[in-house]
Amino acid sequence: MGWLTTTDLDDFRAVAGGYLRSRDGEGTLLLRAAGSLRGDRPLFGWWASPGGAEVRGAFLHDTPAPLLIVGRVPEFAAALAAALYQARRPVCGVDATPEAADAFAAAWTQRTGLATRLHRHVRVYRMTKSAAGADGPAGRARPATLAERELLVTWLRACGTETGDFSQAAEALADDLLSYAGAIFWETDGQVVALAGVTRPVEQAVRIAFVYTPHPVRHRGYAAAVAVAAGRAALSRPGVREVLLISDRASPVRRAQGLGYELASERVQLSFGPSSGPLPRLTGPLTRLRRLFPGRAGKLG
Repeated sequence: MGWLTTTDLDDFRAVAGGYLRSRDGEGTLLLRAAGSLRGDRPLFGWWASPGGAEVRGAFLHDTPAPLLIVGRVPEFAAALAAALYQARRPVCGVDATPEAADAFAAAWTQRTGLATRLHRHVRVYRMTKSAAGADGPAGRARPATLAERELLVTWLRACGTETGDFSQAAEALADDLLSYAGAIFWETDGQVVALAGVTRPVEQAVRIAFVYTPHPVRHRGYAAAVAVAAGRAALSRPGVREVLLISDRASPVRRAQGLGYELASERVQLSFGPSSGPLPRLTGPLTRLRRLFPGRAGKLG
């Protein structure tokens, strides 16, 4: 049957919600994005089997952001590129599994003549309910207090400088985190040494958005300790069934699977822009993506 689309979020949830929830972390990311739309022309879609009895893929296109695809079938992604091109939708990038991103990018650049560049290659982890965690440094996790707002702002600003993420002012982000105990400090010997940011629950899931440790106390296990503690605390809250962590190779949490998190999916984020030389074609598996685009980003979450 192919791709069906709607501009109505409620209709999309009614049809594709069950499929997305069955995709665990991958589907939760799309549902979270749908709950924080910024554009004025959001488009939702799902791939329906013949007869429309089964949903096998889904997407969200919010024009200021990359196209977000859930599903691993390359042919579906290539067909979506054709459909969006025919609908004259401007696509600045794509966020999908390596196979789907590869297929979409090849089909899209063939039609538009744009170049493809790798923006991020990330892994999505999900905390397991049975995880006991790993031995870590002495200390305890606790929510940041209003009296520590100045320190929180300073650390958030430093974290943004390192990751290049300035999507929200540090002061506004600090106030938001403090309003729902979303800033978690790790404290040892009376000194605060690490910070984890936890998002508000959406679709019964929260995300460890970032982890930060000041330079003088790095490489002591504090980042891992606060990521585990923040995840456990969130998972124990009523109504929260999933805690997600998104990590890349430059992340401070490099041993996620040894910290009570299991790999849920692997994704790449590609951007499209004017060609500045020979146009790279994404025709191979993830190893080819890595060879073509060796750069990496540094943001966790």
